[in-house]
Amino acid sequence: MKHNELVKYRPDVDGLRAVAVLSVVLFHAFPSFLTGGFVGVDVFFVISGFLISSILFKNLQSGTFNFFEFYVRRVRRIFPALLVVLFFCLGLGYYILLGEEYKQLGRHTFAGSLFFSNFALLDEFTDYFNVAAELKPLLHLWSLGIEEQFYIFWPLFLYIGWRLRLNLFLVTLFFGVVSFFLNIAEFQRNPIYTFYLPYTRIWELLAGAILAWFHTNEIKVFGDLLPHYFDKFKFSEYRLSFSFLREKRFQDLFSSLGFLFILISVLFYNKLTPFPGFAAVLPVFGSLLILFAGPEGIVNRKLLSTKPMVFVGLISFPLYLWHWPLLSFATILESGTPSQGWRITAVILSILFSVLTWQFVEKKIRFREGRSVLWVLVGLLLSVAFIGQNIYKRNGWEWRVKEYKENAKIFEGWRIEDDACIQKFRPKFGDNIRYCLLGSSDSEPVAAFLGDSHANSLAYGLIRKLKDQGTNVLHMGTGGCPPFFGMIGNEKWPCDKENFALEILEKDPKIKTFILNSSGPRYMNLSNYEDKASLKGIKYQYRPDITDPKQAFVQAFRDTVKRLLLAGKEVVYIVDVPEMDFDPKRCVPLRPFRLGFENLEQSCRVKRADFDERNKEYHEIVNSLKHEFPRMKVWEAWRPICDNEYCYALKDGKLLYRDSHHVSLEGSYWLGEKYDPK
Repeated sequence: MKHNELVKYRPDVDGLRAVAVLSVVLFHAFPSFLTGGFVGVDVFFVISGFLISSILFKNLQSGTFNFFEFYVRRVRRIFPALLVVLFFCLGLGYYILLGEEYKQLGRHTFAGSLFFSNFALLDEFTDYFNVAAELKPLLHLWSLGIEEQFYIFWPLFLYIGWRLRLNLFLVTLFFGVVSFFLNIAEFQRNPIYTFYLPYTRIWELLAGAILAWFHTNEIKVFGDLLPHYFDKFKFSEYRLSFSFLREKRFQDLFSSLGFLFILISVLFYNKLTPFPGFAAVLPVFGSLLILFAGPEGIVNRKLLSTKPMVFVGLISFPLYLWHWPLLSFATILESGTPSQGWRITAVILSILFSVLTWQFVEKKIRFREGRSVLWVLVGLLLSVAFIGQNIYKRNGWEWRVKEYKENAKIFEGWRIEDDACIQKFRPKFGDNIRYCLLGSSDSEPVAAFLGDSHANSLAYGLIRKLKDQGTNVLHMGTGGCPPFFGMIGNEKWPCDKENFALEILEKDPKIKTFILNSSGPRYMNLSNYEDKASLKGIKYQYRPDITDPKQAFVQAFRDTVKRLLLAGKEVVYIVDVPEMDFDPKRCVPLRPFRLGFENLEQSCRVKRADFDERNKEYHEIVNSLKHEFPRMKVWEAWRPICDNEYCYALKDGKLLYRDSHHVSLEGSYWLGEKYDPK
């Protein structure tokens, strides 16, 4: 049975698809313009749940349901456009991605082909709203994964319920309510899990399914909503009529309210909105109202059913598939957010490719007779999955970009960890030793270098410089943990092991010098250029009365310096290096080509005035403590990097940074040579 024989075609539904896809595309291309456009995915979920469940309910009622035919329609609908985009991404990635990048793309291709992208991204703990997510060309397939998981299991549950003569309305309602409350409960614990897990998002599709049940069932009495064993209570005597809701005024009201709710979500939600959680209710309910209003609702009739909106709705699936890879590859090539011109170009190309895909791929294959097409599509998808897994297992086929591999090493992380060091000090620190780096294992350390990830990135150069001067240094630091007693630097790490280690080192008479370093603006501004999400969880455990994160940082800083000086220790504080407002990958040739051509000397620097302004409060705090504790020594690591006009990521022919705020290994050695506390 053909799709259009099962569910009457509604042009306004395609128009609603257009609203959904345009919201998503504009959000991804111009996030400051349409801050809440990501809710378009939720609109898609409701539409999918409504249409698919309408087909299922009608088939079950007529006794014509067939699993094979259902999944054949799904394959014909989804596989053609998906295959085109996956092969395109692998082909383009072959020429422009580095080994690790192509390896990741291979993994995501495998996951996307087998429809578990949401789990793959969850395994990587990818925050959808984080800047790093923009470097994943197949990030958007997470939503397709959830939809396909719904398509796999929902028909089975409905079929079992139908065979057991259960009330399918209550079955749908039960799963929807459970999923919604799991969404609320899980969001309190872990928003990222809530975003990607199917059981916390499936309520959005089931909301559409509930509406589909009402559309495919004629409700005459209250008993129609209840199981048969409630018949003894004579609920069938209570008649129900919803005919008044089909009056023109109500259709217009529901249509207008639904569109308003979606519009509010799109315009006023942003990356900081707690989502999904309760916030997802607004776009979901808005979508339900528009679907319930029917094609005669005022917005459905006047806007959604217009030819331009219907056309965009028809190409909405390939447009959703195409737009993100093009934007993501542009971001990768530019080593940062592309210019507005390139983003506009990416959107135009995605529309062009979508039209071509719809016209010459989808329409040619979707309604083609014969089952041979089905097996070809399945075979091709399994093939692209195999290719993706092969790319992943073979380290992104590194031989492709061998000449760029050395430059790429600058941006690889390194282990701030030495097994020999850990074994040497485990008896002293026990399991509280997490990271450990020692200048020389032949002698005991006389200095300790402590701090967060910024200290980690400075460690190798500093240790080598001091070792050459006859000072053996023990480095123990953890990302997110400032080197202050009782300090918790973010919500991800409790910093208990680091605090314990600091107290042990304080009591060690052999440790004469404490060298401390931490990010500055990260704790003052609660964000950095790379990650603009507000830093949370900063606390000073010894002063729970201090709730302001900045004050907590300052107080812990002051108390630590005072405590170490009273213990007879020499204290050196390293004032942090400048942040760059760009990805330093743009400063070296990493790929066969890039979108723009820039003068490296001019593009790989930030204005000194901007650096001074961003660090003003941080530097004032350090200078204040220096005045309060004259015995505290200070080394301003930013001075060798800056002159009166600029601060440079590229200096003396060396790239000093591996990302926007951590120095590279080469930068660590370069800075280490200049270490000279006053």
